Amino acid sequence: MRRRTRNRLRMLRATVAHFDEHPDAWSTKPPVVRALVPIRDTHATLEAAATAQAEGDTTGLTIDKGDARGDASDALVVLGKRVAAYAVEIGDDDLRVALEHSRSDWDRFPDDAFIAQARRALNRVEPLLTALTEFEVTAEQLTAIRAHLAEFVRIAGLRDTTDASGTAATEDLDTVYSDAVDPLKQLDRVVDSLVADTDFVDKYHIVRRIPGD
Repeated sequence: MRRRTRNRLRMLRATVAHFDEHPDAWSTKPPVVRALVPIRDTHATLEAAATAQAEGDTTGLTIDKGDARGDASDALVVLGKRVAAYAVEIGDDDLRVALEHSRSDWDRFPDDAFIAQARRALNRVEPLLTALTEFEVTAEQLTAIRAHLAEFVRIAGLRDTTDASGTAATEDLDTVYSDAVDPLKQLDRVVDSLVADTDFVDKYHIVRRIPGD
């Protein structure tokens, strides 16, 4: 991996970590919550691609992959029950159907569909965090689920490269990062205009810098 790409990955990693460490500063701001979603997704994909490029030996990853997916599924079931209770209370059957999946429902999804469905579910919930407070749905809960998904993506990426050369073209990594360029600009806008915690904002601008740029 070229230094330029590695520095961009470090920036994404630090940015996501900053938000995860300080949810109180932003989790009640739906535009910020929405803007962060594609950043998380690109970060997880880039981490998986970078790790797959660096490591060729994927022996024994099948069990780890199953564990990571299982952790995500269990957390999604808990989340789904709480959101479904809220959805029934307000009469939103579409929201209930989107979130209320059993563990066996999640297990039936192929890997790609599982990831896509889980991300869609989280995207539906994130703008509703304030309304869901009484149902004990928190930003930390969503962060934990995204961490499980990121680990699943990482391990799945490693395992699926077993029969490949173990390296990926640097251009592919750059293409993955390009998906985050416009979302990062939007994140800058909403952080600066909506987040009142000046310490959080100041630190955000520090971690958002790309080393060497």
